[in-house]
Amino acid sequence: MLRTLDDVAKYVDETLTEQPQRDALATEEAWWRGERPCRLAIYIAHRVDPMDSSEFVPFFRPPESRFADDERGRLARRILGQLAPLDLLNPVPRWVGLEGGGTPADLIPSFGVPKSEDGGAAAHTLTLDEALRRPPPDPEASGLMPTFRQSAAELRDLLPAGFRIDMPDMQGPFNLLHALTGNDAFTSPYEEPEKFRQMMDRITTFWIAAYENLVTWIGRDRLRPVEQFPRLAECSVNMVSEDFYRENILPYDQRIAMRFGGVRIHPCSGLHVFRVTLAELPVVATEAGMMIAPMAAPVVSVGAALRLIGERPIRLAIGQELPADRSEALRVVTEDIAAAMRNPHVLPSGYTGIYWRKKDRPMIRELHQEIDRYWAARTREEKKS
Repeated sequence: MLRTLDDVAKYVDETLTEQPQRDALATEEAWWRGERPCRLAIYIAHRVDPMDSSEFVPFFRPPESRFADDERGRLARRILGQLAPLDLLNPVPRWVGLEGGGTPADLIPSFGVPKSEDGGAAAHTLTLDEALRRPPPDPEASGLMPTFRQSAAELRDLLPAGFRIDMPDMQGPFNLLHALTGNDAFTSPYEEPEKFRQMMDRITTFWIAAYENLVTWIGRDRLRPVEQFPRLAECSVNMVSEDFYRENILPYDQRIAMRFGGVRIHPCSGLHVFRVTLAELPVVATEAGMMIAPMAAPVVSVGAALRLIGERPIRLAIGQELPADRSEALRVVTEDIAAAMRNPHVLPSGYTGIYWRKKDRPMIRELHQEIDRYWAARTREEKKS
């Protein structure tokens, strides 16, 4: 019976000591140092389908627990809930996000627009004129920023040693403009260029100050390793050309990159996004991986990403969709692992079987076990040679 936060912390430590390949933080720390991890924490999931009514028998069941209804008890319950990925032998995040954060709309309320009901977008959009008529957001007092500050203080005080704190999802200036103003983000550079620049400048100024505040409130000593540099999500850049990006978006991304000495890029699978950000920004980490479903624009394969990066020490996180056949899925993952064994800057991290559902959970666990055996065999081979 787990009753306290200390009980949960001890249980997590014991569990990850027994299963080091499920320790996401240890893998991330090694990758961020440019070292090959002792074990790879690889996440494999099936697609969530609301029409999927199939039953499955849970593989992992945490111990019984009963926590006090206070800050420590609620945090204990939250951390224990983060062990749920072990049901698929997936890695456990040994970090906790700020209260109220964790969705692409985390900064939207600072601009006077609430989050949508599911928290993933703005509840409604503004015209560019409406957005500019509102006062610039306060990077300490607007939207969810006071909640983030209070949550950071509580987590610094309560989190057990060995746990880190995750940043909110800040997106990037153009993603935020798109979320706030809809199609105006694409037409205003041509129809109202001065207003476009005013709004992008306002968003970027707020973004920089908000990031600096969050790092100060959390403390660099408690941040997740990857959060030492800001992350720019460039999802909406997939809807414009490289020339549009260079002319209208790049100057604001460069302001952020110059302020912090580098950026991490989420290209949202777009090959041209990957290519233009890599060419124009001091990128310290980026992402690649193929998608099976047809896309409107080319996606960035692992091979293409590695060719574009070349010899530069840029970290590459791999996330791919997997084919239905287990042997083919295993081939995809092990090829990525082989790339990681050749280059410590490569991290195979997240995979989704888009044709798999709940009934395939036993197969996913078997796939994990095959991957574990592959890693162990390759490691033994290396030691012999």
